[in-house]
Parts: sequence; structure tokens; C-alpha cells
Amino acid sequence: MAYKKAYPSTLSLSLDPKGDTLNVQFSEKTKYCPDLWSIKYLFDKGRGNALAKVCINGAILPTMALRMYYLKYLFPDVEFHDAKDDKYFTEADEIIRNVETKYITYKSNDHPVEDRGTKEKLESQIEKELANNLSKYISDFSTGTPVKRQFPANVFENTISKESRVTDKLWIDMVSVNNSQELSPIELKVGGNIPLDIFAQGLDYGIYCHLFRQHIMEQWFPEHAGTKQDKVTIYYVGENFHPALIGRGGEKGINSLIRKNKLFNIVFVKISVDKKGHRITSSNAIFDTRKQ
Repeated sequence: MAYKKAYPSTLSLSLDPKGDTLNVQFSEKTKYCPDLWSIKYLFDKGRGNALAKVCINGAILPTMALRMYYLKYLFPDVEFHDAKDDKYFTEADEIIRNVETKYITYKSNDHPVEDRGTKEKLESQIEKELANNLSKYISDFSTGTPVKRQFPANVFENTISKESRVTDKLWIDMVSVNNSQELSPIELKVGGNIPLDIFAQGLDYGIYCHLFRQHIMEQWFPEHAGTKQDKVTIYYVGENFHPALIGRGGEKGINSLIRKNKLFNIVFVKISVDKKGHRITSSNAIFDTRKQ
């Protein structure tokens, strides 16, 4: 069965008459990610493998600006612009150039992340199970590898305070270091599926880890601080993945457009869950850019 090619009503997507530029209009109230939905729209229109331009019209906040800046590594055939002479590129570049000087994040001494509590919610219980047995479910990790749960991924300007935070307030489900010495944010979804917007959120985690990779290593994974590995591997772990991501019924998803690149690896891990026992019963990597 093919999946329905539907788009959020809060986004307006339209190709220009020549078919080489997608114009996107969105409101500040939308909960959807216009950039990822643009890629899906182009893919559905058969434009995924041909160079296409996307012009985003709307308020582009720093988190999205950074994501649009780095999407070129994963989707090199899609070229993003905005309606203000690429103002977002300037803003994203300014953050990137001044990371760890003007733009900072937490330090382990001031903001410890140990002993995060586990709630009664099923997803929280499975998160604890995964964190405590990471090597059992994902072979990229060794037994005893440290895992930090509910890791705060925030960027601040000059000082750490609510008023100086410049990016969205994000919490990474888990952060660890894999056997290739790559800093590894892990996004978990139990129940339902991992849709485009959670995929976008995982990219935000990966970008944060890329920007502050050395800082995070030194502060929370000092045993790996000397590694020269610059790549970040983003793991998505879930019971199901939306067909827009992985396809269905003979149709491909936008994961078929993701390219192997020098900054990010993307890995999808499908799990089965015993909901009564609050445990994972099986796991299997179903997509991995490293194998392209």
C-alpha cells in the first residue's frame, strides 16, 4: 500500500512555472519544519535527484537557520534560500564562526546531567533500558560505554541564562560515543512512528553536537577527548518510521536522497518493544549512510 502524499495545512508549497524553485510560506505558529517538508514535496514531485532551489518565506529562527545551513551535506541536490537575500545564512555563519567564544553551552561542573530521573511513562522506561544496555541493542557501542540521558542542547550568547538563549530549548534523549569515537546523539521514539519533524529534531541534535563536539567530549566524555574524529553519528531508534522517511509499498522515502558526507552519519534502528515488560525485545539497523 502506497502512503498518502499529504502536507501540513500550515505550510504553503508551490513550484514556480519553470519547476526549478519551490516557494514555501509558513506562519510562526506552525509546528512543522518547512525545510524538511520542502524536501519531501520535491521528492514527491520527482525533483529529488535534480538540483532544485527552495525559497523559504517566514521567520527563520536560529535553530532552523543552522539546520538549513547544514542540510546541504545530507541533501546536496537541494539548495536553500530565504526571501531576505539569504539573511539566515549570515546569521547561521555568525554562530558557527563564534562557537565557544561568543556562543557557548553548558559546562559539566555547573550543569551536571547525571542521574536523570526515569518517569513512569513507557518511553522513559525504554529510554532507561536502552541507555543501560546500549551495546546489546546497537552494535556500534561497547559494553560500559557512558551514556548521558536527557542532555540539554542549548546555545547561549555570552552568558548562560534564559534571556541569552538563542536556539530552541532542546533535550537530547541520549548522548554517547560509538566505537569509531564519534559523538553520538540518540533520538528515541516509542509508540507511533518517527516522522519528518522528529527526523529534523534529530538533525538539530547532531548539529549541536557537531558545533560543540570537542567541548562535550572534554566535559562529559574526557576519556575520548583526544580523538581526532570530527564526524557525528545520529541514531534514530523507534518502533516504526514514517513512510515519508523510509517509503512503503515499493515507493521510496526521502532517506533515499540522503548522501554519505564528511560531517554526519545517519542510522535508523528499528526496535520491537514489550510494552507490559517495559523492555526491548529486538533491534535492527534498517538504514545507515555509512553503507552507501
